[in-house]
Amino acid sequence: MRDDFSQRTKDLLANRVGWKCSNPNCRKATRGAGIGKENIINIGVASHITAASKGGPRYDENITSQERASAENGIWLCQSCSKLIDSDVNRYTIAKLKKWKEISEQMAVLDTFKCSVSLFGTVCKLHTVLCKRIGLF
Repeated sequence: MRDDFSQRTKDLLANRVGWKCSNPNCRKATRGAGIGKENIINIGVASHITAASKGGPRYDENITSQERASAENGIWLCQSCSKLIDSDVNRYTIAKLKKWKEISEQMAVLDTFKCSVSLFGTVCKLHTVLCKRIGLF
């Protein structure tokens, strides 16, 4: 049995990163306008950090079904990065995915304030300080 995310959890994961892929090397927008005036395209995926079911990538038998389906166990990714993390579990560890999530949420905060802060010329300084603090460069 799979411990899938609720729609509320999926929306929370996407909103907390500004609907951008949480891979810091990707950050692709996952939502945009479709052809029709009321159409929206979503190429994002609420991915499990530890697998939704036994035998899946990074499965952790020590967490409960509720924990498996919680936002804490989720990360918002584009479809390519979602496939990537599940295809190379030795490279994309639980710790790495949690760090990506933390970085993306912090980047979304910066993105939110970028216009206001950039008027005063400090956005690049803030971005650089944050990136150094979280180990991007």
